[in-house]
Amino acid sequence: MTSYFKSPPFYITVVIMAFVTFMYFNFKDKYVLDYNNPSEIVVKNKWALPRALEEVSGISHVNDNIIACVQDEEGIIFIYNLEKEAVQRSIDFGKQGDYEGIAIVNETAFVVKSEGILFEIKNFKNEDFEVVIHKNFLTDDHDIEGLCYDKTNNRLLLACKENPDHRGNFKSVYAFNLKTKQVGKEPIFKLTYDDPIFDDFEENKDEKLFRTSEISIHPKTEDIYMLDGAIPKILILNKHWEAKELLVLDPDTFQQPEGLSFNANGDMFIANEGGLENANILQVSLEEKKASEKQSGETGNKKKNLDEFIDDPSSQL
Repeated sequence: MTSYFKSPPFYITVVIMAFVTFMYFNFKDKYVLDYNNPSEIVVKNKWALPRALEEVSGISHVNDNIIACVQDEEGIIFIYNLEKEAVQRSIDFGKQGDYEGIAIVNETAFVVKSEGILFEIKNFKNEDFEVVIHKNFLTDDHDIEGLCYDKTNNRLLLACKENPDHRGNFKSVYAFNLKTKQVGKEPIFKLTYDDPIFDDFEENKDEKLFRTSEISIHPKTEDIYMLDGAIPKILILNKHWEAKELLVLDPDTFQQPEGLSFNANGDMFIANEGGLENANILQVSLEEKKASEKQSGETGNKKKNLDEFIDDPSSQL
C-alpha cells in the first residue's frame, strides 16, 4: 500500500497549509494596543439592515429618524426609517461602482466614489431630482472612503484610506468647496503615524496603522471623528485637528464599521457591513468610566494582540 506521506492527499494538504501560512503572515495585523479605554462604548440601539445594504459603506442623517445610506456596489441611495426599521425609498442616481460615502447638505445629497468622483443629487427627496457629476484630480490610488459635511466651513471633507504611492507616514483629508465645486489640491489635514495618540501601538507604524473608512463632525462640539473599519477604532480630533482620543472598538460588535453619522442632538450612529452577522446600524454613546472601576481593575488592563482579529484579506486591499 502506498504510504499516505507519498500520496496526492498529503501533498494537497501541505500546499493548503503553506498557502494559509503565507496569507496569515502577509495579511495579519501586527499591532498590539490597550483596550482599557478611558470611555465605555455603549450600544444603545440596533437596527438590522436588509440584504440590499449588506455592504453598507456610508450613512448620513436626513433628520433624527431618517438615515440616507449607500452601499459600495450600486449607485443607489437607500432612505432608511429608524422608527419603521425599514427602507422607505430608494433613489437610483448612477451606474454600478464603488460608492463609499454620503453627505446630506440641506436638500442635496452628495455621494463619493473611491476614485474621488462626487455625485451631487439635487432635490434628492423629490422624484424629479437632478444629478451633477464633479470630477477632480483624485484617483483610485487615494481610495476615498469617508465623506461628510463641514457646515462651519461650507465644504465637504473627503478622507483617504491610502496614499497614492503607498509611501509616507500619513493619510490625507481633502476639502470640496461647496461654492466653487472644486477639490483643493493640497490636503487640509494629514493624519501622521507618529502622532502620540498612536503610542500604544507596539509594532512598526505603516500604512495599515489607520485605514479611514469614514469621517464625520459632531454637531455640537465640532470634534472630528475618523473611523477605521479594518481594525475597528475611532479617532477623535478637536476642530483644530488635534488628536484627543483613540477608542478601540470590540470587533465582535463592530464587525466592519464603514459609516458614522450624528443626529441633531449629537447621538452617534455607526453602520457595519455584513459578516458573521447581518449589516446593521448601531446607536452608540461614549460614557466616562467610573473612578472606582478605573482603580479596582475590574475591567483589567485588557492588552490583546490584534492578530486575534484578522480581517478578511480582501477588506484590506
